Amino acid sequence: MKRARRQPKPRAKRRPRLVLRRPDARRFPRARAEWEVTVETPGRRAQKGRLSGLNPFGAKLHLRSKESRPSDGATIQLRLAPPDGEPPMTMKGLVWRTDSDGQAIVFINLGTAEFVRLKKLVPPRGNPA
Repeated sequence: MKRARRQPKPRAKRRPRLVLRRPDARRFPRARAEWEVTVETPGRRAQKGRLSGLNPFGAKLHLRSKESRPSDGATIQLRLAPPDGEPPMTMKGLVWRTDSDGQAIVFINLGTAEFVRLKKLVPPRGNPA
């Protein structure tokens, strides 16, 4: 006695997967302005560059020379003069990652006064810069 072969069940058409963007989880938005910065890395000459996407926790660093970028995980010192008329700021940062458009910097050991000053320079969430 021959067994009848089961017919394969018709497969349901697969729906295209939705790609959902994660909402921006930053505590503060990024400022759209760009500021000149001097970057000092231990054992290297100071370099000129610019900061963009600034918020009280970090920024994107764009150095003029890509060959002498500090490596990921390096501790750097940043000197910048925000456009608020106050004296220049000196901050320590950590190179978090390197992207094609610059390096993500996380500020470390930021004092209360510097944090409050940066917070004033960045508009609150929902208010355009």
